[in-house]
Amino acid sequence: MIVCGHSKVGATEGGWRITIDEKIAGALNLFPGQNIFGGSTEGSTRLSVSTLQLNPHVSYFRVFMEDVMGSLASIAELFSFRSVNVLSSGAFGLGNIWVSEYIADFKGMDVTADDIVNDIQGLGGFVTSREITEFFPQAFELESTYEIQVDDHGEMYLLLPKIAASVAGKGSYSILKAWADIQALFIDFFPSGIKLVQISAMLNDIPGALNRLASLIGTQVNMHAIDAQHHEEATGLWIAYGVLEIGSLEELASRAESAPEILKFDVKPLGWTG
Repeated sequence: MIVCGHSKVGATEGGWRITIDEKIAGALNLFPGQNIFGGSTEGSTRLSVSTLQLNPHVSYFRVFMEDVMGSLASIAELFSFRSVNVLSSGAFGLGNIWVSEYIADFKGMDVTADDIVNDIQGLGGFVTSREITEFFPQAFELESTYEIQVDDHGEMYLLLPKIAASVAGKGSYSILKAWADIQALFIDFFPSGIKLVQISAMLNDIPGALNRLASLIGTQVNMHAIDAQHHEEATGLWIAYGVLEIGSLEELASRAESAPEILKFDVKPLGWTG
């Protein structure tokens, strides 16, 4: 299950501060004083941290399906037929849509994540959409150790001394994506000047609502994260982050208001004026 959040990157003594809100901390069971390990590719704007040592063969799958008989079973049979090493799996309903999630390890196997993608695409009409939400293209090298700290107000944060000023400069934001099942946290940095946005939407309980939301956002926004955790807190509420590439926020909001699948829609800029 994905849990997403954001934090303004604050300059402080000793480095850059990234706030860890209660939702992220709860998903990963983080606590003050805990040591976690991190790594990043040179020149990358992403920092990967975890309490576990992952390997580069682990992939996360999320599949959206129509709620018809046999849809979930077909996905499970696909992984079983390929003899994929499934580390964790689960599914939840959102109106007339089922969301099935798998974390699989392809180490030492002839089958690849791309083979699974092709198999899913060939299953038939009940698959509304397919998303490989995240690949893990490199091992966690554990090159750095970070401590979860807490300030005088009880707010938890990470202090990152090695992030370049060009990435974490004045006005920059970070998007945090947490995977509870593998205890992984990905922190993507967005320097000032990039039109980063946060979107929240309440969906109507009708077929295709989630797919409609993703399609509408995708016409103007390059989406970087969508929070699936909110289905437990309030049915139909979704949070997404992305970069506005085309048009204005007003145009996006206006189009969302005219969609019967979307009951409420709000979009706000992070670090810039909309």
